[in-house]
Amino acid sequence: MLGVGRHREKAPELASRLAPWTRAGMAVMFVTGPLMFASDISRYLANPAFRVKMLLLLIALASHFTLHRKAVRAREGRLAAILSMVLWSGVVLGGRAIADFDL
Repeated sequence: MLGVGRHREKAPELASRLAPWTRAGMAVMFVTGPLMFASDISRYLANPAFRVKMLLLLIALASHFTLHRKAVRAREGRLAAILSMVLWSGVVLGGRAIADFDL
């Protein structure tokens, strides 16, 4: 969608080819995330980095299932691709920051 990489493959074809990986990644995330959270609920709820991560995760998922999908169908989406990369990078960095902001 950014116009970088494989120019022979259009965004809709690439998205459908990567869909199983997306679903598998989300399945792993939705299984392991709550298990880790349940291990020490009070610690995570008191951690500001965890709250930021959860907010970014919610926005990233909403963006994926709305803006990103529409952009793929329309074969436009440079802004949606950049937004997606920023949001998911924020989720990863928020997860890493949980240890740094541990009370």
